[in-house]
Amino acid sequence: MANFSAIVLAAGDSKRMGRPKALLEWRGKFFVEHLCENLRLAGVEDRIVVIGKDSKTILSAWKPKGEKTAVNPRPDMGQISSFRTGVEAAGDFAEGYMVCLVDQPMIKPETYKQIINLWTANKDCIVIPKYLKQVTSHKSQVTSLKSQTQFKRGHPIIIPAVYRSLCFEGPLEKGLHWVTHHQSARIAEAEVEDKNILKDFDLPEDYEQLSSKT
Repeated sequence: MANFSAIVLAAGDSKRMGRPKALLEWRGKFFVEHLCENLRLAGVEDRIVVIGKDSKTILSAWKPKGEKTAVNPRPDMGQISSFRTGVEAAGDFAEGYMVCLVDQPMIKPETYKQIINLWTANKDCIVIPKYLKQVTSHKSQVTSLKSQTQFKRGHPIIIPAVYRSLCFEGPLEKGLHWVTHHQSARIAEAEVEDKNILKDFDLPEDYEQLSSKT
């Protein structure tokens, strides 16, 4: 497998959730455990978990299994600041960076592999997964399949090292959106069958729905 790093973003303050998302539990494991385990199963060797003000709380409960940790001193500067922290921790060897969200514990190892395989064949492209989502039409109950479905982009994405400088140049308020929509960026979309690339958890009620299904 090509040399690249998975950067797990877990430095958010989780104000709406009320506790660190990394330590939310599902099926007897923390979210961060599920995510890192699935990355390992997908063959990702370099895994960097970026944490913030809750670093002591997270590290007292979760024990890394080969993962590196990096602390973002200013997580209030936004998600892009955590990504930059992870990129700096990855070092110069990385050919690309996979951006993973800690509140997406259900993404399957096979999905990671599919995204990685597409990037391996297109190393100069930003790879973004997309899922064919069913949508409800409010105009008519009898509509074509085309009008009832649409692709939606999700995470994780892979950003090639060739765009590393862009990740440090863009305005903080624009985040990675500035990078993925930059005029110089080449995009390759991975059509996946894993709807979990679209699902994250921001509110307690979101997490309660997940807990009720386990």
